[in-house]
Amino acid sequence: MSLRAIDWLPDSVCRWTPLPMAGEAIVLPEAEAELVVDVAERRRGHFIAGRVCARAALAELGHVDAVIGRTADGAPAWPDGVIGSIAHCGDAAVAIAASTQHWAALGIDIEIDRALPDDAAAYVLDEAQCARLAELPGGLARWALPAFSAKECVHKCLQPLRGLFLEFSEVAITFSMDSDRYTVEAKSARAQQAMAGFEWTGELRRFDGLLLSLLAARRL
Repeated sequence: MSLRAIDWLPDSVCRWTPLPMAGEAIVLPEAEAELVVDVAERRRGHFIAGRVCARAALAELGHVDAVIGRTADGAPAWPDGVIGSIAHCGDAAVAIAASTQHWAALGIDIEIDRALPDDAAAYVLDEAQCARLAELPGGLARWALPAFSAKECVHKCLQPLRGLFLEFSEVAITFSMDSDRYTVEAKSARAQQAMAGFEWTGELRRFDGLLLSLLAARRL
């Protein structure tokens, strides 16, 4: 299934599918199937669903029958000229792919849209961020999960781009009340250095009981 066009992200395709997937058994290319030979059935189903979404997105970009391998750190290995990101939760899988002509990195995350447990919120957000989100309509119950999801997107962008994993405390997320956009603020010197030289654009969507976050980095 396709999501509404992402107008600010040219030459991109975003696809998602509910889980578990219905229909006949899906056969992945041998190089992809080998990546999940010995994994549990549930995890294998998530992997396959993500790859199905990713391959559909690539096909729409003209990369028919492309194989999505795996890098040394476990991230998807995209064809030349393409960047992308894959995510899944208990209810859905999603993938996005785009041309490297416009963007340097993409991060996507999908979650079941529900309140983040208090202990998880305390781990993801410091006191200042909790206070700021608590003042928004709906409070922490509505905005802690989007903040977590957006920070996951930061990691998915920076890991392949910089080979770096930031702690949750090293970035803060600010949501717009007038649109579906969000911004990322570097809170540490390491985060400032990692994010320097790029324009960062984030978007948040809620649909069908799901929460989708997307972040893209473009070189300045």
